[in-house]
Order: sequence, then C-alpha cells, then structure tokens
Amino acid sequence: MSWVYLDGAIVPEAQAKIAASDHGLLFGRGVFESFRVIRGRPIFRLERHLARIQDGARVLGIAVPAALSGAEASVENLLEHCQLDDARVRLTLTAGAPGAAPALLIQARGATDYSASMYETGVPAVIARVRRNETSVLSRIKSLNCLDGVLAREEARSAGAVEALLLNTAGALAEGGGSNVFVVRGGGLVTPRIDDGALPGVTREAVLELAKTNGVPAGEAPISLDELMTADEVFVTNAVAGVLPIATIDGAPIESGSPGEATRMLGEALGRAMREQG
Repeated sequence: MSWVYLDGAIVPEAQAKIAASDHGLLFGRGVFESFRVIRGRPIFRLERHLARIQDGARVLGIAVPAALSGAEASVENLLEHCQLDDARVRLTLTAGAPGAAPALLIQARGATDYSASMYETGVPAVIARVRRNETSVLSRIKSLNCLDGVLAREEARSAGAVEALLLNTAGALAEGGGSNVFVVRGGGLVTPRIDDGALPGVTREAVLELAKTNGVPAGEAPISLDELMTADEVFVTNAVAGVLPIATIDGAPIESGSPGEATRMLGEALGRAMREQG
C-alpha cells in the first residue's frame, strides 16, 4: 500500500482527498518542491527548498500553513511509514478551496536514480518547440502551472532524448524542462539569468557556489543558441539528477560529445556535499 502525508496525517494514497473546488486543481494555483533523500540523510539544503516554496506562495497569495515549518519531521515520518531510506520526495502546497485552508501534500517513492552510464557518457537533449515566457512571474517560481516543462520533456522523450532545453521569447537559453542549464566556455561557467526565464534552482545555487570554491569562474549571463551549441561543455542540474552531462543537442555533439572536466568535477563535488550534509 502507498501512503502520503496530507494536512497533518499519513493516509493511504487511495484515500487522500483534495476538494474538487481547490484552486490548485481548478487553476493551478499552488507551488511544489521535489528533492532527494539519500540513505536517510537530512535533505540537502532543505531550508532553501522551504524558503522557495514560501516565496512562491506569497507571489500567488497563498497562506503558508504552520505545518510547513515541520516539513522535515513530516517527511521523516512518511519515509518511516513507507519503509523508504532512499527516496524521491515531492511537497505540494495548493491554494485550497474558497474559504478553506491550503492543502499540504507530501509524497515519497523509492529512488530510481539515473544510470551511471548517463553520467559517464552524457545524455542527449533537444531544443524544445515550446518557449519560456521570461516576462511572466510564473517563470520565477515553481508553480503547479508547469505545462511548458511537461510538454517540453514529452517532446524530448518522443525524440529519444533525456531532456529538453527551452529558449525564451527572445531566443536566448532559459532552462531545461525539469532542470537548470549550465554552459562551460573558455574555462568559465555560465548559467542563464533569472530574468532570462531560469527558475532560481536550489541545486543551481549550490553548483554556482561549488564552482567558485573550486576555482572555476562562474556567473549568470544571457546565452544565445549559438553559444550553447558551440560550448565546451553543457550540463543540467536538479535536486534529483545532480549534475547531468549533455552529450548532444538535436543530434549535434557538444565539443567531443563526452562529459568534460568541469562537469565531472562539479558533479563529484555536489555528490559529496549531498552525501555529507547532516
């Protein structure tokens, strides 16, 4: 039996109920966070995930429930109930039904990590047809209105790729369908700006800090499609995949088509940070 946490109680997934008039269901008015639990260790940068969900809730006018402050204990209780040690966890906060409190839902499932070969050889990506609207407030929060990313990733799967990369309305790189994107050029690391349509990712923030700690110049700047395609290295990041190398984009190899030195180093550094937190 599968279990979830919903509004203070752990219940069978089949019995979990959210009101039909919940604005999260009707209008996508809600926010969420996804993260990885490794061998029962504390969640990497959980405080940043919780801060981001609170920021998003404020933008959407959702009252933050007091239960959110106890999210770590709630996750631990759910994992114990589900007998999970390694897991992917999603925390969702909906606006709730009119006149009712917001709904707080936590789901967990056993981790199915990306294969080691993906990190060793890199993965294929495509440029998505869908564009990111960098002028929308929704591009800056992790809201339930994430269909552009969903459609982009479906496009990637249809093409036999692992990730889709989205351009913004001006034609500059924004982010991946479910990730942030980094480009290595001339020994320096660059990622699109928030103003370009990039989500302020928690793992993105960590990688920028780790790059600087390890002597790699790193920053945010607009990235054109040509700069992306002629980069020395390209990789994507999120809380589950970590640092995932991109080998090809629309079938064209990035440099040699194999993960580069900076990508490998940052992936290892992030992995250590995630394992050692606690």
